[in-house]
Amino acid sequence: MRTTIELSDPIYKRLKSAAVNRGTRGFSAIVEEALTEYFQSELHRANLTSAIAAAEGTWSDEDVAEFERSREQAWSTWQSPPFSTPTS
Repeated sequence: MRTTIELSDPIYKRLKSAAVNRGTRGFSAIVEEALTEYFQSELHRANLTSAIAAAEGTWSDEDVAEFERSREQAWSTWQSPPFSTPTS
């Protein structure tokens, strides 16, 4: 299907340059590839948002408190590597 789109001059120049670098006559394939990637990422974001919404409320307040206690205990026993001083 053919369509007309308006692009800013900088985007048009980059698109045309990309087509030349690929050795293609036009840039329809690049535009289609970019739109396919865009729509796939939109779908991924929608799925991630749904997963986060579905997980809301799955931890009780006690689960959160236990996690925080475990995290604090782990950090309290963490040993940082000794700092070395630069030699001249």
